[in-house]
Amino acid sequence: MRGFWGSVGYGWLTGLLSNALLLSWIYYTCLHGGGLSRTLSLAAWLGLSGLLAVQFAVFGGACYFLKKTGAFFPLLAACGWVALEWLHQTIAFYGLGFPWIMLGYTQWNMPQVLYIASFTGVYGLSFLLAFVGSSVGWCFGQNGFGKGVWQLIIATVVFACVYGAGKHMQDKFARFLANPRSLLTVRAALMQPNIDQYKKWTAEFEEEIDATLKDMGAQLTDKGLYLAVWPESAVPGSLTDEKYFDLFSNIGQNSGAYQIIGSNIFSDGNEQYVGAYLLSPDAQGLSAYRKEKLVPFGEFFPFERFFRYILKDVEVMGALGSFSAGPSVQPLLDAGGVKLGTTVCYEAIFPQLWRERNKEGAQLFINITNDAWFFNTAAPYQHLAANVLRAVENGRPVLRAANTGFSAYIDAFGNIKEQSNLFTQEILTLSVPLSVTDRNTFYTQWGDWFAWICAILFFTIGISTVVFFYE
Repeated sequence: MRGFWGSVGYGWLTGLLSNALLLSWIYYTCLHGGGLSRTLSLAAWLGLSGLLAVQFAVFGGACYFLKKTGAFFPLLAACGWVALEWLHQTIAFYGLGFPWIMLGYTQWNMPQVLYIASFTGVYGLSFLLAFVGSSVGWCFGQNGFGKGVWQLIIATVVFACVYGAGKHMQDKFARFLANPRSLLTVRAALMQPNIDQYKKWTAEFEEEIDATLKDMGAQLTDKGLYLAVWPESAVPGSLTDEKYFDLFSNIGQNSGAYQIIGSNIFSDGNEQYVGAYLLSPDAQGLSAYRKEKLVPFGEFFPFERFFRYILKDVEVMGALGSFSAGPSVQPLLDAGGVKLGTTVCYEAIFPQLWRERNKEGAQLFINITNDAWFFNTAAPYQHLAANVLRAVENGRPVLRAANTGFSAYIDAFGNIKEQSNLFTQEILTLSVPLSVTDRNTFYTQWGDWFAWICAILFFTIGISTVVFFYE
């Protein structure tokens, strides 16, 4: 099948297959973690994969027209890919979507090229990969090898320049970290209690969970800690419950460290939030962050009446989807003068949140999560990759505490300095160097400028191509 609709069809099929492989964990999570039937779990997995494949279909249809631009095809195709990623991310941030893993995330363990994200955000990496891929396709595609060789050479030079510049900046960053006069060091602990997902909200295991938290807290004494970070939903209830407040007050007093504890938060109006509390060592200061971006169908139900009707016989409907979103403007958590940019779980995929917290003065980012829902799938690896990009974009270290892993310390250049294993009980103790300057990255200052340029080029030239070549 050739022509425009053939390009759309092949694009959608490519997106369906790639998303189905990338998101295969959704089936397992819905089936075993969400309590859905095999049929509904399969529908959720393939339905979401097919919906996200629409982005690929639009890209495929656009490429059918853009091929008329000749030698400019690789550039415009890369701009188109970035424009569609950015559009999806923006719709998801202000409405509903699932921009889980964008193309640029695939380079999470390549610090030599990651540095470009501090200027362009993750979109610069997506552009680089799409540009190289489109250049290869143009060179070996319908024009035959040789006619597109210049595009391939240009793509190779661009990649080499980005890699070389990133390697230089990585070495420069290492020298900066070696200069103690430029740094304030915070001694921190990342707590990974490894509490089974099925036990967490079951009353009969409450004493076992309490004993685990108490035992781990006792291990923080005499370590010279400034901060201890516990994962999302560290307590099976709220920190304001007397027994949990007393438990963590004792941990804070004995260790001398500020405690960040993942906990449900209840308002006076009986609203329930996902969030985190910051408790001072003397237990006299207690502040909270309420999660702003909730997980669709997990923490809230879009189109609630419709889904409650079709899922009315599923028990999980009574336990999930009952949370409220936190306000869009919240003060940073302040641990004795160290300002913390706090995010919870799913919020790792929204660069807008992290950028705003960085502009407000965050010196250190905290991401707490309960990835036990994902079990032993690819999702914890993918979730960790998103945190790496956020660290690079903002030029700030990230401390990530996960109930079952991966807990990690990621430096401001995207290097994972410390990382736990999956499904192990661990305490990671580490020294985190903080810059004493308020200097922000180019991306923090200017945001999605690169994506805007790509979108303008793609939509204006794309529309012009349709008008002049296919009228």
